[in-house]
Amino acid sequence: MASLASFTTLYVTAIRVVEPGDLADITAIRWDGGDLAPEESSVADFIGWLDRGDARAFVRQPDGARGPRIVVSDSGGQRYLRSLRATADQPDALLLLPRWQPSKKRKHMAAR
Repeated sequence: MASLASFTTLYVTAIRVVEPGDLADITAIRWDGGDLAPEESSVADFIGWLDRGDARAFVRQPDGARGPRIVVSDSGGQRYLRSLRATADQPDALLLLPRWQPSKKRKHMAAR
């Protein structure tokens, strides 16, 4: 298991989101640092990592290419992630990533 603190550049590959499914509704992200298996972090932890100043994150495109950079935005005191280069005609690249839900088996096991 890798730590966010071990990296200066990461690629976001998937999101966990609650309804209605807007950027502010993303609760966790799945990321990779290049050579390791994908990891998962809460949005709060990921924002803290980006706040370090030397950290950078990008959306990983379906073909594996580096997509737009991910930044932290603030709306009414709520901080959330968004990608650069989104326009009114093109949705934010984060919202185009695959979505995942926590495993029910893990929840069941954690309750024991």
